[in-house]
Amino acid sequence: MRFRYTHALLRSIVATVGLGIFAAAWQRPDAVALMVPFVAHVAWALLNRPGADRMHAEASPRAVVIPEGDSFPLAVHTTRPWRRALVTVQWPLRAGLAFDPDTGTVLSDGAGTNVNVEPERWGRYTVGPATVSVRDLSGSWQASAETDPVTITVRPASSTLEGGSGVARPIGIVGAHRSRHRGDGSDLADVREFRPGDRLRRINWRVTSRLGPLHVNSTLTERDTDVLIVADTLLDIVPANPDATTSLDATVRAIAAISRHYVGFGDRVALHDLGRRIGRVRAGSGPRQARVVLNVLSRANRDVAEWQTLRRVPRLTPGTLVFFCSPLLDREAADELVRLRRLGAEVVGVDTLPEGVGEFADIASFGRDSFLGEAWMIRRLERDDVLARLRTLGIPVTPWRGTGSLASVLLEMEAARSAPRRVMGR
Repeated sequence: MRFRYTHALLRSIVATVGLGIFAAAWQRPDAVALMVPFVAHVAWALLNRPGADRMHAEASPRAVVIPEGDSFPLAVHTTRPWRRALVTVQWPLRAGLAFDPDTGTVLSDGAGTNVNVEPERWGRYTVGPATVSVRDLSGSWQASAETDPVTITVRPASSTLEGGSGVARPIGIVGAHRSRHRGDGSDLADVREFRPGDRLRRINWRVTSRLGPLHVNSTLTERDTDVLIVADTLLDIVPANPDATTSLDATVRAIAAISRHYVGFGDRVALHDLGRRIGRVRAGSGPRQARVVLNVLSRANRDVAEWQTLRRVPRLTPGTLVFFCSPLLDREAADELVRLRRLGAEVVGVDTLPEGVGEFADIASFGRDSFLGEAWMIRRLERDDVLARLRTLGIPVTPWRGTGSLASVLLEMEAARSAPRRVMGR
C-alpha cells in the first residue's frame, strides 16, 4: 500500500497556516513564535517524504510443522523507504494458540518483529493475516498492509508404549516376534538328532559328546505381523472443562503411541477410520510409515459433523492384531469391534472416553436446572454393561491414560503364546 500523510502532519499544516494568517492580520509576533515547532515538523515531514514508494509486508515461515509442545517465532519483514521506522504488527488471537506477547502485538523500530507462538495441542491451525503498520519517526507518513496467513501443523506427541508386543500369533515371514514354527531363529525349541540337511553350525557338541550320536539345536523362527489401528471418530466427547482432553485427543495420542511402538518391531501398521475425521492409512513399515501416520493425525479435522455413516473395515487377515480406539458409546462401533473378533483378529479395545465423564462428580457441572448429568450417568451404566459383555467374549478393554495403559494387557497376551494348549483329538 502507498504511504499517506497522518493526522499529525495535517494538524501541523493547519496550525502553521492558521497561526501565519493570525500573525500577519493582527501583527502578533508571539504567534510567529508559536509557529516554529509546527514549521519544524512540516519541514521534517517534507524531508522524509516517501514519494510513490509502496510498502510490502511478508510473514515467515509461510508453513511450519512442529511436534506437540514446541513453540516457534513468527517474523514479519517490511519494505520501507527509511532505515529506521516505527513498525506495529498485530496478529489476530485464536483459541488453542498462546502468543508471546499475550496480545499478539509487537512494536519495533525496524530491528525485528517476532512473535512466539505455542500451540496448546496437536492439529492444524491457520494464523493471520497479520496487520502491519509502518510510520516514520516524525509520525507524518504511514502505510498499512496485511501479510499472507501462516499454516501451522502440530504433530501429536508420540511416545513408545510400555510393555511387550502382545503378539501371540505372528503371521508374517521375517520379524522380531517369536512364533511356534520351527526354523532359523534365535529361540531354542529342543535338541534332536542330526538329520540330513541340518546345518553344521546347529550341532550341539555338549549333548553329542554325552550321548554319542550327533544332535542339533532346533529353534523357533521370528516373524512379523499385521497391526491394524481402528479409530472411532463418529463422536468427539468434550468434557465440561474446555481445556480437558477430549475423546478425539485421546484417540490421536493412542494411535501415535501404538503406531510408533509396532513400527519399532518392524511390523506392518495400518490405520482405518470409522468416521471422517482422520482418514485411512495403508499398511506399511519402517520409520517412513511412522511419519506418515503422524502427518495424517496432525491433519485430523475437529469440525466434521458427528453421527456420520460408519465405514466398516473392508478386509482383514486372520491373526491381525487390532487396536480398536473408541469411547464405545455408539452401538454400531461396538458391533464392529465384535465383528473383527469373529473374523479371527486379536482385538484389544482402547477406551478413549475422557476420565470423569458420566460419573457422579460430573453432575454438578451441568447445573441444577439441567438433567444432562443424570442422562450421562444412565448412559454410563449402559456403557459399563457393554464393556462387561465384551470381556465375556474374550476382548480386553482398557482405558487410555497414557503410554502405560496397555502394558498389563500386552504382557498377558504375550504370555499366552507360551501357555499350554489343548490338542484336539486326544
